[in-house]
Amino acid sequence: MKITAIAPSHNRPGRYWLSVDNKPLGYVTAEEIFELGLALGRAMTKQTYSKLVNRITYNQHYFAATAYADRRLRSKAEVKHYLRRRGCALDNTNAIIQKLEQLGIIDETKLADAFVHDALTLKPLSSRMLALKLKTKQLDPKVIKQSISAVGYDDNTALEQLVRQKQARYAGEQDRFFRYLLRQGFAYSDIVKAIGKPEFRRRPPVR
Repeated sequence: MKITAIAPSHNRPGRYWLSVDNKPLGYVTAEEIFELGLALGRAMTKQTYSKLVNRITYNQHYFAATAYADRRLRSKAEVKHYLRRRGCALDNTNAIIQKLEQLGIIDETKLADAFVHDALTLKPLSSRMLALKLKTKQLDPKVIKQSISAVGYDDNTALEQLVRQKQARYAGEQDRFFRYLLRQGFAYSDIVKAIGKPEFRRRPPVR
């Protein structure tokens, strides 16, 4: 087996496209070229070739995970699920996640803080619902608690904001509005203070 091409990528600086026996393998970095002793025309043993294939496979998943986590903040669980769907081996998955954490590309504290900030400014939620949504991302409960408490998140303030946003939509339908606010995780007593007691309509008897 012989290396027949080492070509720099035009749109991915620092990456080089590699071919062996005129068959494309994938990308390696400049550091890996020196680390693995790669050179155009150089023959390789089966052991070296196997090591190279494993490294290229790792790189494919690493580059994909980096792009995935760069588009918006992701949790470790989300990246792990993404890599699993791409067929990445578990040991490579764990190594990639660890590296992305070291580089700050995965930062679960920033993710939780951003989620809380959005809840404060865009769509107010109860602290209970906010914690539940963050738990679906499998974040550390300590990180969730810290992010919510750090901003002094107040359910009554969030409820007031949500009532202002939605009251026109539910005009004349206080019972539906009440149920909607309950589904957002706010306390019954707090909702009563905000919009009054519910006036649930009785359903007509079934004949």
